[in-house]
Amino acid sequence: MRAGEPVPVLQVIDTLGRGGAERVLITIANELDPARFASHVLLTRSAGPLASDVAPHVPVMALGRRSRLDLDAIRRFSRVTTRRGIRIVHTHAHTAAYFVRIARPFTAAPFFHVVHDHHGPVEASPVLRAADRMLLRGVDYYFAVSERLTEYARRSIGVPASRSETLLNGVSPASAIGSEKETRFTIVQVARLVPDKNQMLAIEAAAILRETVPDFQWWLIGRLGSRYADECAALVERHGLSRHVTLMGERSDARELIARAHVGVLTSNFEGTPIALLEYMAESLPVVVTDAGDCGAIVRAAKGGAVTPLRDVRSLVDALVPYARSREKSERDGARNRAFVDARYSTRAMIARISAVYEELLASPALGRDR
Repeated sequence: MRAGEPVPVLQVIDTLGRGGAERVLITIANELDPARFASHVLLTRSAGPLASDVAPHVPVMALGRRSRLDLDAIRRFSRVTTRRGIRIVHTHAHTAAYFVRIARPFTAAPFFHVVHDHHGPVEASPVLRAADRMLLRGVDYYFAVSERLTEYARRSIGVPASRSETLLNGVSPASAIGSEKETRFTIVQVARLVPDKNQMLAIEAAAILRETVPDFQWWLIGRLGSRYADECAALVERHGLSRHVTLMGERSDARELIARAHVGVLTSNFEGTPIALLEYMAESLPVVVTDAGDCGAIVRAAKGGAVTPLRDVRSLVDALVPYARSREKSERDGARNRAFVDARYSTRAMIARISAVYEELLASPALGRDR
């Protein structure tokens, strides 16, 4: 790389499915200043449905990794980093970070390894905690999306405070073109259909809500095809909720659907700082969330919604009813949320901080190797 040329940076994740970490990766890759950084995206497995959202100026590559210790994928990773002169590798999932850590000694050219921790459930798994301590202690920098995850990185993994920080997720502002609201009272919930997101609580709440609010619809947006998704569909059928609850699968127009709804909901048992919550708020929706991860702190600070205890179906229903009954309350709380997100959670601030850390690493005496 000649002096004055942009520094090659590689954003890495397993696949670009429709999730919060994936959307953050795409935002970083697309919006890093191309005069300073040459963005690349690498998927350790396959491309995924969001690959088409990566900007045309950003190369997207997939390794086709088949297992944790896929030697062919490690060799392909080494060729990519060497041929493209990669100086910074920024990983966005624990599994992707493990892969890079294992592959790093086999690469010809050194690089800095930046870890971006988006997910909280790792704390619940002794196996993953042990893997983190073994593989991530020596990374060059550690971004975490919440104070809780930053504390986890420092206390449990052993990453020094000088090489770790909380980095708030950034979301793009609402579209300038307003979306027409649904005629029926509409609840939107965007999350992977997995037990940690506890959509079954939402379905149980819908069965009770029907007694007070006869005409409503609840959109569950997230990938189908799993055993848990099938169990959710069976629960909808068992309660006779097909007119009220729709499992919509993954949607490329999720942001538009959010804008058409009246309230955004998350029923998670575990969270970090969910992008879906910030997108609800950016689209001027009031929100009702369980007190998981940073959800409660964000909603209480914004004053545009309600926080309910984990797994408490009655509290969830009681929090939704006022929004079904009062359009004025919905609009007032939604306006508070949009103002809060615009002030605190901009993509501009997130990209500026990431760029500053990249520059600090590049100014270090030597390119990163395991510490």
